[in-house]
Amino acid sequence: MKILLIEDDLLEQVRFTQTLSLLQVDYILMQAEDGQVALDILKETKTLPDLILLDLNMPRLNGIEFLKIIKSMPRLNTIPIVAFSTSTNISDINTCYQLGIASFIHKPLKPKTYTNIIRILVNYWSINIIALQKP
Repeated sequence: MKILLIEDDLLEQVRFTQTLSLLQVDYILMQAEDGQVALDILKETKTLPDLILLDLNMPRLNGIEFLKIIKSMPRLNTIPIVAFSTSTNISDINTCYQLGIASFIHKPLKPKTYTNIIRILVNYWSINIIALQKP
């Protein structure tokens, strides 16, 4: 499974990476510190990610701006995107769904809850990816 994590907070990047390592899942992780860097990565890579995890509150190009751009690009608009944010702003959540996210997950503070959410998320999308690859 190839994941693109778009997250500006270094501690959150480390937290996510360590959690994936603890879960002992097979993954390739790409990281971008904001939406603009993510767009640059996506435009240059030959192998697109299977899943994008997107923070909303970032400098330069925030999550909602990123969504608007990527959903207008035929090569990229079908990549599943999960908003993974501390935001509880209902307007942000509704906008994300209107723009076509697959899901919105609020980042939990408790380590055990965080680990469980990442486990469920990775398992769910891994199953979907395998199902889509079968003829």
